[in-house]
Amino acid sequence: MLVVAGGQYDPNIGWLLRRVIARGIPCAAILNGPDLKPDAIYDVASGVMRLNGAVLNPSGVFLRHNVFLDGYADPREAQAEALNWYGFIRGWAAGDPAIRCFNRRAAGSENNKLENLLAARAAGLRIPATVVGCRAPLARGGAIRKPVAGGEYTEATGRGGAKDPPERWRPYFHQPRLKRPELRVFAVGGKLFGIALSSPDVDYRENNNVTLKPAPVPAGVARGLRKLCSVLGLDFAAADFMLDGAGRHTFLEINTQPMFLAFDQALGGKISDAIIDHLLG
Repeated sequence: MLVVAGGQYDPNIGWLLRRVIARGIPCAAILNGPDLKPDAIYDVASGVMRLNGAVLNPSGVFLRHNVFLDGYADPREAQAEALNWYGFIRGWAAGDPAIRCFNRRAAGSENNKLENLLAARAAGLRIPATVVGCRAPLARGGAIRKPVAGGEYTEATGRGGAKDPPERWRPYFHQPRLKRPELRVFAVGGKLFGIALSSPDVDYRENNNVTLKPAPVPAGVARGLRKLCSVLGLDFAAADFMLDGAGRHTFLEINTQPMFLAFDQALGGKISDAIIDHLLG
């Protein structure tokens, strides 16, 4: 039996649940949202988890932090609800050695983007020339910036770029603008799945103007990424690479709770199947 937990309106969770059901695998869903309030109770002394009165004894748990918060009247309350549900389910699953879950060894990790960039370099992956700070350094050619902690789109910098308002004083990664097709590599257990991403936009998420195609994972990328995942304690993640001027794959970042719906559709469900198989053991 599998437990799938996350947001009521998270399309990734919905996609995975449909895949689990289509394969005839017994499952339970712990979904929180404005219209769904699951009654989950965990007794620490006995180690028993109940959902709506029924005991849960899953072989594996898949969990995503809910970031799809439409429908709530109070955004701050929605964020607090999502954070506490994530902490609850994550703590239960990762704290019980009988339950298979992803990234158990990374429990409590901040998933710091700068720390991960340095770890990627140490793992043998190529990284872009990077300066971190509030001001963009003088640079030749195209350049981009992206927030150190995430939460904003990647932006082009340089000539013609809009100046920030005075209150927007926070550190960014400043890097050269690399070339596409971008390569996203999903690591699920010991398996790697590559998808080539093409878009005319600096950040494809802004307009969702993107084409996805299955792509091979180069041997050097695979070797370095597996080492990086081992160092960070990850068995579920997605890493992004773009091409430098010499056409070499260059590491951008690694995400421990990646969106996977569109990429899995491009791969015919291989990511979901690998998730399910790993959690079933």
